[in-house]
Amino acid sequence: MVKFIKIIKTKIRSLFALIKGKLGPFRYYLLAFTALGIFVDTFFFDFTSDLVILFFIFLWIMASWLFSFEGRVSVGVGLGFLVLCPFLLIFKADFIAEKAAVWAYMFLLVGVVHEIIEFREERTQEANTK
Repeated sequence: MVKFIKIIKTKIRSLFALIKGKLGPFRYYLLAFTALGIFVDTFFFDFTSDLVILFFIFLWIMASWLFSFEGRVSVGVGLGFLVLCPFLLIFKADFIAEKAAVWAYMFLLVGVVHEIIEFREERTQEANTK
């Protein structure tokens, strides 16, 4: 059973390496498209769609993986959206503030999960070096 799990892990790692190799040259386009999409969704769309949010969060996760961002980057973007909310409420842009709050929550969630994964990887590396 352990041998089977090691084979699966090896296959998954090679698949991720293949995906990263194919998408690597397009990572700047992916990041720009993701940032523009989130900006347009926040400030210009008159509706809230869960599919749009999930699509752009998936693109953000892909871009952060291709750029090897740390979890702090997602947390920082989330805090930026969180800081934006009171100013939008002051200027009576309630719907935009609500959408910014949703994006803040999503980025904070992605950042925290990313930080947990990084922490587990560091613990595993420390255990393997001992």
